Amino acid sequence: MTSTRFSPGARAAVAALAVGAVTVALAGCATGTDTTNTAANSDADAVYRIPITDPGSEIDPLTVADYNAQLISGLVTEPLVSLDADGALNPRLATAWEASEDGLTWTVTLREGALFNDGSPVTSADVVATFEAITGEDSLSAGRSAFEGILDSVAADGDGTVVFTLARAFSDFPLLLTGTNTGILPADYEPGTWLDNPVGAGQFLLEDYTVGEGATYVKNPDYWDADDILVDGVELKIYDDSQASLLAFQAGEIDRIALTSDVAAAVDESQYQVISSGYNKFDGIFLNVEAAPFDDPAVREALAWAIDRQGLIDNVYEGNADIANDVTFFPDYELQPAGLEQREQDLDKVAELLDGRTVSFTITTDNQLYGEVLQQQLNAVPGFEVDLDVLTGEQYYADGDATPWLNAPLTITNWAKRAPSQYISLIYTADAAWNASHYANPEIEQLGQSFDATTDEAERQGLADDIAAIQWSDLPVIIPTFAKGSVLQSTRIEGEFAGDLDFDTGYSFAGVSISE
Repeated sequence: MTSTRFSPGARAAVAALAVGAVTVALAGCATGTDTTNTAANSDADAVYRIPITDPGSEIDPLTVADYNAQLISGLVTEPLVSLDADGALNPRLATAWEASEDGLTWTVTLREGALFNDGSPVTSADVVATFEAITGEDSLSAGRSAFEGILDSVAADGDGTVVFTLARAFSDFPLLLTGTNTGILPADYEPGTWLDNPVGAGQFLLEDYTVGEGATYVKNPDYWDADDILVDGVELKIYDDSQASLLAFQAGEIDRIALTSDVAAAVDESQYQVISSGYNKFDGIFLNVEAAPFDDPAVREALAWAIDRQGLIDNVYEGNADIANDVTFFPDYELQPAGLEQREQDLDKVAELLDGRTVSFTITTDNQLYGEVLQQQLNAVPGFEVDLDVLTGEQYYADGDATPWLNAPLTITNWAKRAPSQYISLIYTADAAWNASHYANPEIEQLGQSFDATTDEAERQGLADDIAAIQWSDLPVIIPTFAKGSVLQSTRIEGEFAGDLDFDTGYSFAGVSISE
């Protein structure tokens, strides 16, 4: 389990939301249904146990950004749609979605009979209120950025239909509905009150949450897909560090653990299930194109050819990644750019591009392992002299104009999976708040808008090719790999998760059971 499935800006929000310790006993307060029997099941064997770290932030579905806090609320709330491991859209509270001919409105049909856990029906008014809260001017939601410049308004059309009106056509709009903070809440929900009344229309009821210890859940018997929820409940156990989680996994106290290098070295993988659940992020190497030495395109290109991408996969991701080609199209996206040479380490090209020069720079990151491996790779290549500055997450994402992750000459920052064109507006656009490369190219901005505006497959393919060609040649960001989520899981678990347990999959437990 990692805390990497959210955008960098979201991390700053986490730091601003720290709260004091609370203990909340919740059994029976979240539903009109008698939970006596289901609550008792939390002590049964059919409870799936997951390690987390203390979220250190307020638990509110509208604002949670930290992975652990998202999981705490996400097991209770329900999105309109979610993704599976292959990147396909799955209907949840929405059963259908359709764009207008001009692409400027999306009409979403809601599931009939879906209920919140207080017994009230999920209506279009609730969906409208939720998205207005996410995208409002005063919103603290980490999910707000995904809709900026795209969503103009949202309105109800009767109780069962919602109309999203866009500021510009965006053919991948349904993907945005899988984003962070998009679990639907009642229209009268008061922000900041969720732990007092953990309302939602999701798979589980929050039974108890104790800061520093964890949370327990029981199955929601009124969930719209309750027949496919085969576990009695879920338990989240808080551990101080990865070593404590590892010991708990080895002792059989938890059912899964992220497959990191430390875990791989400590356990016999053959004794467990290895779950790979699709692509979840890339770690981008951002080059400040306004500062030496990366204001020289030849240096940027030399760096891209110097990287041993397979070495990163082996030594950083334990094999849980695939080679990328410096473009933002994840391998499971429906369109793949054509016509680009796949980059791999080529020291002859590096020598040709550097032309006898030696360039010196410092890698700045909060990802120590990635930084160390990359530094070692580059210092083994003639022409590079590389230092490493590893910061804490708080230091790296510090507030202020001089924050390291947006200003250092070379930074390594992880980006959660998004639609390819979203990255253009977030990190390739001249005035983008997270443009760590300080890059500007009006052509790619126009291509991105054209890509978003059309649904013609041939036209989209051509635009994807053009966008990727600019990303590949200009290289403000080097994207060497696409990472996958992988965990070790207890053999007592049966069935397959729809995808990684994260916000974009809606934390789906459908079809997962526990053997006797």
